[in-house]
Amino acid sequence: MGGEAAGKGFTLIELMITIAVAAILLSIGIPMIGSFLVNDQTQSAAGRFEQNLQWARAEAIKTNQVVSVAISGNNASGPASFCAWQITAPNSSRAPQQTQSDFQNHYPRVGCQVTGTTLCFTAIGNLGSGGSCQPGGIYTFVNSSSGSNQWLVIASPGGQIISCLQGKTAGQCQ
Repeated sequence: MGGEAAGKGFTLIELMITIAVAAILLSIGIPMIGSFLVNDQTQSAAGRFEQNLQWARAEAIKTNQVVSVAISGNNASGPASFCAWQITAPNSSRAPQQTQSDFQNHYPRVGCQVTGTTLCFTAIGNLGSGGSCQPGGIYTFVNSSSGSNQWLVIASPGGQIISCLQGKTAGQCQ
């Protein structure tokens, strides 16, 4: 009893419809992936800055000495096109640093808007003021080409450091 095997596979029309659906899905998805990657870089840059501030605060408490963080970027009213910071910690040769060129290599199209240019963590972990030291600051990390999904790093006078997605009001978390 040899029966005929039914032909299995796709017809040409089924294959063309499958390819057309895949092309439509790709045309929708590819721009979203690019946007996701840019937003991920922005969040990653803010996270790195937050971690470095946390390191500076912990180092100040551990060594019982003032640790300063000098931040450079655009002022709050200009477009964000670069960012850099330098941590000065007495008795530590391993203080994290972020040069402008290194920042641009790791986070292309991301910059930061700076309100306070120098933060000084005291031995008890809060932010000292006086001289060039600011009693806190808001640092906005933004995609310099689109300006969407801005990430904030906020340092309060008590030494609390948070990172969050900016809400509808500038300088406030969502």
